This record gives sequence, structure tokens and C-alpha cells, in this order.
Amino acid sequence: MGDRERRVTEQIERDELTRGQIGPGETPSTPVPASTIVLAREPRGGAFEVLLLRRPSAARFAAGAYVFPGGKIDEADADPELVRRLGRAVGGSEPAALAAAIRELFEETGLLLADTQPDRDSLAGARAALLAGESDFRSVAHDLDLSFDSVRSAYFGRWVTPTRFSRRYDTRFFITVVPEDRADFEPDLTDELAGFTWLEPSVAVEQFREGRLPMLFPTRTTLGSLAEFESLDALYDACRRHRVEPITPRLLIRGDSVRPVLPGDPDWDEAV
Repeated sequence: MGDRERRVTEQIERDELTRGQIGPGETPSTPVPASTIVLAREPRGGAFEVLLLRRPSAARFAAGAYVFPGGKIDEADADPELVRRLGRAVGGSEPAALAAAIRELFEETGLLLADTQPDRDSLAGARAALLAGESDFRSVAHDLDLSFDSVRSAYFGRWVTPTRFSRRYDTRFFITVVPEDRADFEPDLTDELAGFTWLEPSVAVEQFREGRLPMLFPTRTTLGSLAEFESLDALYDACRRHRVEPITPRLLIRGDSVRPVLPGDPDWDEAV
């Protein structure tokens, strides 16, 4: 990590720690199961891009940061009927986490990844009911008779929030592709989001280093990993061979400096 990237990372993590942390002697909270989805598209003649959503500056978590669509895994996301409807989309991943990722993408952007698309009014009604807490994804899938066999997804990573934060998540990361018949898709955001951008992973990382694209450590690290692939086909092929293991960074806290570190970092033993 270069000096400029280190300074940007420390600022973001320090701000996040200020919003909620436990004391040095307190017992860490249990991470909440969560799921996120990297939505990718491959423009003609260009490298693939991914969708990043901007959190409002007043948000309780990741305020002002760019994130992938995602959120908590609901109990209904594990319903056997919904899991059956996922079909081949599940592959070797966790079905409830994939269901949550598809649901969160629909709730936050309006894009429903399904084998067939309901009519516009039914789609809007289902999304509104989910956002209002008046329905769950199992019920939506049942009422609209949705199936998800054709969804091209891959289980890409799993990040657990460091123990010092008071709000902790155990988040599964999936990657998926904008369907060919929705190539012109642009997000229809809820009021809980402040904007979006499509960027090549390498460009997003560079903008982060320049201080122009604030992101938390797992998002930035995921983008760095994505930037290593020249195409989505190469990425999917790597995911098929890769076994996902949970990663829990530690925090290196020195005065006002807060920096996440991973196993193998020289400062790992000093971090908490």
C-alpha cells in the first residue's frame, strides 16, 4: 500500500470507527449475516465495468462511501421454496446469501435478475412492498412465479467486520452480469442512496487513491482483485476454481491513525 493510498484508507477507517466502536476490554458483537453483489457489464470495445452506489453522508454505516448493492440476509431468504426457485443459479454458493444479494439489487436499483420479467406495474408494486417491509422475497417470487435458473452469478468473497467496530457484518460477495436484454440498464435509486457510477475496477482503485472515491477496505480490496482480470469470462473461470474463505481484518490503531491489516502484514500481531 503506497503512502497516498494509506492516508486515504486511514481517514475513511478512522471516520467509520468514530461512528461506532467498542472499548478495548469489551466483548465483540456477533456479526450480522449479510450479502452484497457486484453488478458488472462489459461495454463493446472496453474492459468490464462495475456498479458502485454512493451512501448518503449522514448514513450510520459507510457514510459517504461508495459500496456495492447489498444488505442483511433476511430469514425469508432461506425459505425452501425460494431456494428451489434459485435452481442452477446457486452453484456451490450459499442459497440464502444469493437470494439476499438478488433481492438487495432489486430493492436498491430496480434491476430484477430473473428468468422472465413481470410487467412494469407488477415489478414496481413488488419493489415498493419489499422496501416498505410489507412483503418478503419469498412471497414476491411466489406471487410473480419467478425463477432464477439463468442468473449468471459467482461466489467471490466473504468479509467479516473487524472486532473493534460496534456494528459488524459477515458479508458474502457475489458477482453477476447485467442481462443482455437489459444492456442499457441504469439504476433507479431509492432515497437511501445518493448516487451511482459505473467504473472499471482499476479506475475505481485509482480514484480511491486520489481521494476522489471513498470506499471501505473490503470494497477497495475487492475492486483491486477484480482489476487483475482482463474479462468477465476469466473472472468467472477463476471463481469456479476458488474456494471462498472468510477474511476478518484487524485494525492497527496508532494515535489518530486507523488502518486495516490482513494476515501476513508485518503489523498483524500489533493490530486488534
